[in-house]
Amino acid sequence: MNILIANVRNLESAELKVLAGELSKKHSVTVCSLEGSGRQKGNAFSYSGFPIKFKQISNYTINGTRIPAYKFQGTPADMISIMLGNIMRHRKPNIVICGISNGISLGTDVFCSSNIGMAMQAAFSNVPCLAVGVPMQLGGHKEADLLPAAQFIAKNIEKFAKAKLPTDTFLNITIPLVKKYEDFQGVGISSMDNLTKMTRYLEKVDCKGNPYYWAQLVERESSSKTEVAPTAGMAYFKQNYIIMAPLTYNCTDMASLEQMRKEVAK
Repeated sequence: MNILIANVRNLESAELKVLAGELSKKHSVTVCSLEGSGRQKGNAFSYSGFPIKFKQISNYTINGTRIPAYKFQGTPADMISIMLGNIMRHRKPNIVICGISNGISLGTDVFCSSNIGMAMQAAFSNVPCLAVGVPMQLGGHKEADLLPAAQFIAKNIEKFAKAKLPTDTFLNITIPLVKKYEDFQGVGISSMDNLTKMTRYLEKVDCKGNPYYWAQLVERESSSKTEVAPTAGMAYFKQNYIIMAPLTYNCTDMASLEQMRKEVAK
């Protein structure tokens, strides 16, 4: 298969290299990444008139195999749109993998996740897509820590590419960090959990006495009442289950829509 791997970290990050290394054993892989920080930009695009620069890296290799690689200056959504609509328009990938992300999105944090934003853009282009994340580690992970997650994706990539999902839907896959592949307890198919907000803003004062705010990550807790419930993705995740959730970019509340048609639009 022809696979595109997109990551908001740099081309040398373990999150990108370990996944590309596993997939390139059987498939044709192209990779792309951002220069500078691309975290928490959601589905944002660069404004009109702002140049989006990119560079093809001609000597990029993983495990001795040369792989087409590109690095961008722009937003994650810019990168995916240009890769699919321009650079790879004559050789569209069979599937796009956004990640492995250094951080997970199991609830309302999907709305600010760059990884989810990239997957959404692939869905806009009618290309099958996975958004893959593991628990955050400041400074990134070691390749050995990510190997079981990469092995899971590699073992199931053909199944994911052939999944009969609607064209506006992609899979969000959240993978716990385990020491070896056999430590995974299974796969849970779940709706997104209702989690606490991912950031709080602390008010501080700089050396000149001017107030400013500092974003701080907070502990994510499930709002589910039961410890293990069909929608309690985080509860399963803490037991070393891989969590898969099909997401769509159509945010319409269909139940409320029908209710309003009956009660309001008379």
